[in-house]
Amino acid sequence: MKKLLITSIILGLLSCAHNETHEHHHEHEGHVHTAECGHEHHHDADEHHHDHEETVSNSVAFSHEQMEKVDFEVMKVVNQPICQIIKTTARVMPSQDNMKIITAATDGIVEFAKDKLVEGLDMAEGIVVFTINNSEMAQGNLSVLQEEITADYNRAKADYERKKSLSADRLVTENDLQEAEAEYLKAKKAYDNMQDNFAGGKQVVKSPVSGYVKDIFVENGSYVVAGQELMTICRAGRLYLRADLQPKYFPVLKNVVSANFKSLNNSKIYSLDDLNGRLLSYGKATSFDNPLIPVTFEIDDNDELVSGSFVELYIMTKDENEGIMVPNSALIEEMGSFFVFVEVRHELFEKRAVTVGASDGFNTQIVRGLEPDETIVSKGAIYIKLAQGSGKLDPHAGHVH
Repeated sequence: MKKLLITSIILGLLSCAHNETHEHHHEHEGHVHTAECGHEHHHDADEHHHDHEETVSNSVAFSHEQMEKVDFEVMKVVNQPICQIIKTTARVMPSQDNMKIITAATDGIVEFAKDKLVEGLDMAEGIVVFTINNSEMAQGNLSVLQEEITADYNRAKADYERKKSLSADRLVTENDLQEAEAEYLKAKKAYDNMQDNFAGGKQVVKSPVSGYVKDIFVENGSYVVAGQELMTICRAGRLYLRADLQPKYFPVLKNVVSANFKSLNNSKIYSLDDLNGRLLSYGKATSFDNPLIPVTFEIDDNDELVSGSFVELYIMTKDENEGIMVPNSALIEEMGSFFVFVEVRHELFEKRAVTVGASDGFNTQIVRGLEPDETIVSKGAIYIKLAQGSGKLDPHAGHVH
């Protein structure tokens, strides 16, 4: 009996020890659980910190002092009328009024008046360019012709002067005097032309205008015939921009409001207003040989455009739609994608991707990515990009206060 009592006491003590151990184990598990929650909270903070870094990496601090050191401007974007823009290539050509073609007045051998007569050479009006020698020709010999013209002039002059003196005494009728005067003036015109343009059996070819030599169609010593083109001389004044468009654009050509163009030589952009330009004409029909529609603009010659060269032409026509246009200087291109810098607050700018539309050479339409009344960097965006690339960002740049 005594032994049974001792055994019961021992079993009771073991049971208590087991319960304490079990409770301590649960308390330990609770401690571990609390640590896991704390870790999760720390993980959430990391995610917040990561988002913060993303915001910082997409924004750039650009101080007022930096702005003053570069060509920097901002602008507020607004909805405005959007033109339909036709981008094409045009050729620069001299206008018909400023292009003079020199032709031969007689058959003969061409002799250059200058040793170095080349294309591009400046020419003064009235300077001798060629002579055409036909003194050895059996037919149409200038020496013979010159003698005949001189004889006709002297005879007509003498007859007119004789009848004029007789008319004072009423010895000739008024009609006879008028006929004599007409013959004299006709002979004098031929004689003066001979004196000015022909001498010693040669045609003397002079520059009709001041300008430059555009084309030379003959070689020194070659034989030419009357009416053959010898040279083209262009003078400063007006130029043509000639483009050929697909017929699908014909319905909108009546709504052309302006045009801009960019020189391929120096990439400089001009507007029609810059050079007193206007739409001169556009074709009303096509042909089998040329299925395109010619469009011609007329502008002033500014000595920077080369006749015969090509330009990029942006033809603008009326459209009823509205949208956002930004200067091309506001756009940053990276691997085919376009971005602008939007002002978040003073001295803080967000780099934002945009979808671009058509360009008129100066400005580009923004199809997506900007809203009216937002402020963007219109000039100097490249400097903010460089500042972003340097990695020197304001540690608080992600916060908007």
